[in-house]
Amino acid sequence: MTVRLSLYAYRSPEQAKTAVESLGLTEFNWHTNHSTQAFIAKGDDTIYVSFRGTEADNPIDWIADAKFAPAAGVFGASVHSGFSGGLDEVWSDVASIVEAASTPVVLTGHSLGAALATLAAARFTEMGTPVAGLHTYGSPRCGLSQFKSELDQRTLDLSYRFINHIDLVTRVPLLSQGYRHVGNRVYFDAAGTPHLNASGLRIAFEDIKFRLAHLGSIQAAGLDEHSINAYVRVVDNLT
Repeated sequence: MTVRLSLYAYRSPEQAKTAVESLGLTEFNWHTNHSTQAFIAKGDDTIYVSFRGTEADNPIDWIADAKFAPAAGVFGASVHSGFSGGLDEVWSDVASIVEAASTPVVLTGHSLGAALATLAAARFTEMGTPVAGLHTYGSPRCGLSQFKSELDQRTLDLSYRFINHIDLVTRVPLLSQGYRHVGNRVYFDAAGTPHLNASGLRIAFEDIKFRLAHLGSIQAAGLDEHSINAYVRVVDNLT
């Protein structure tokens, strides 16, 4: 369900509401402020929050223009200041609805939305709000080592980060800048076969092999693999 919720976050509020209700969810709320959009919907015993991802034609350009400098964040750990600032834009509205619901929360999003969902999961965890799931698609890294350690300690069993083959956005910000991913890694290879917690060495090998085979082609950029529709296709094949 969460990949669909991540997809619906790209639609207009009216279209998203209709699509979300078709999944059996209710009490749809849309929140937007400056560059950040999110919606909230309720299931029987869970509340879902989905953050919209990057709308620019080239998500790499957007992320490159964002504020890479880490800043103090949740758990007292350093996080991506640009992503944290984006979450701040809708945080008070989102947090108040989730807290009032008094049910566990599932957070999801694609691209930039995935980073926002990750930071939101950390904030809810620190507040003592039960997090029932963190499912992200094509997420950039959004925190340094301490952030990863603290969030994984609290949510690893319910945190899944989906990577579609050579999706370039999942490689930034760089490891050399100190940023680290969180959660369990679900990696889809070129054939769309999922691998739970595939090794970094395997992913690097698959990456190099594909790029060499498509040298000089725009396919080697990894932007097609980043689209939310590509994630919907590979995840749908799991069912």
